[in-house]
Amino acid sequence: MSVENIGYALTIALTVGVVFSLGFGILADKFDKKRYMLIAIVAFIAGFVAIPLVDNVTLVVLFFSLINCAYSVFSTVLKAWFSDVLTSSQKARVFSLNYSFLNIGWTIGPPIGTLLVMYSLQLPFWLAAFCAALPLGFIHFFVQKSVALDTAEEKMPWQPSVLLKDRALFWFTLSGLLASYVGGSFASCISQYVLAANADSDFAQKVVAVVLPVNAAVVVTLQYALGRKISASNIRPLMTAATLFFILGLGGFMLSGENLIYWGIAAAIFTLGEIIYAPGEYMLIDNIAPPGMKASYFSAQALGWLGAAANPMITGIILTNLPHWSLFAIMMVAIVVAWLMILRGMSVKAWNESPKAA
Repeated sequence: MSVENIGYALTIALTVGVVFSLGFGILADKFDKKRYMLIAIVAFIAGFVAIPLVDNVTLVVLFFSLINCAYSVFSTVLKAWFSDVLTSSQKARVFSLNYSFLNIGWTIGPPIGTLLVMYSLQLPFWLAAFCAALPLGFIHFFVQKSVALDTAEEKMPWQPSVLLKDRALFWFTLSGLLASYVGGSFASCISQYVLAANADSDFAQKVVAVVLPVNAAVVVTLQYALGRKISASNIRPLMTAATLFFILGLGGFMLSGENLIYWGIAAAIFTLGEIIYAPGEYMLIDNIAPPGMKASYFSAQALGWLGAAANPMITGIILTNLPHWSLFAIMMVAIVVAWLMILRGMSVKAWNESPKAA
């Protein structure tokens, strides 16, 4: 396959995975979440086992779609499980820890995969399947069935149509779409920008080699410390601060030029916005999702990740048709609009600033 066709195939697989995960995630509210997570992991493992065994492009795209769908469903149902079984004070802390571990995986995964490819193209897929089997055993033996702690609140009947009528969810999902466009694929976006602005692949590699470790280091060291402090009562000022960090970081990228130190500083500031936004978006949905429909609400929120999937395409269009610096200017506008949508969503539904009964 050509590089262009590979890009199309990956985009199709990602989109199909996200869209199908919406339906499966909504259905999760009808079933035991533990069993649902186990099924999602089995499907995830099956996709990674199958890809090395097939020699057909269509099947590879199909199994890659299965992997993305299974991962999205697992991530959504896990959030809903957290929301069901944790107290309000525990939710932000646990989700921040979860996000920290995700970033550790995203940081060490690619270099390990690159190392394994030197020995066999199939090894990264086998390792991924093996690693997925570990949480399968852990969840099966140590995770209890979901029993909501919010016993003071009566569960509402399962009605997916409620999602279409909830204006707060609508605004929060649109906000997540723009926020994921800005922060979800920023490493690939920066590499595209540097290549377009400098036409030097070696310098682009140096920038990415600085930005990614700085991003990972800030997330791992500060995510839990900052994320655990987020609550319904302080989420408005904290999301405002996160927006400012995003803007300052993007401005730093715009002005960094060929100075790698500036790139590193800008990446650190940008990441401060990311580590507040990630648990903040979770808390926004948790606060408005009625008992009995947590997974449905988190599934709808997951549609926002289409913004990250569209980032490379949008970045290419901007860099081709507009001045290079306009890429970060447009992202600044996007994150400000995302922040305004959060405020709009909070104003649509009476905001519960007191912790829910637990």
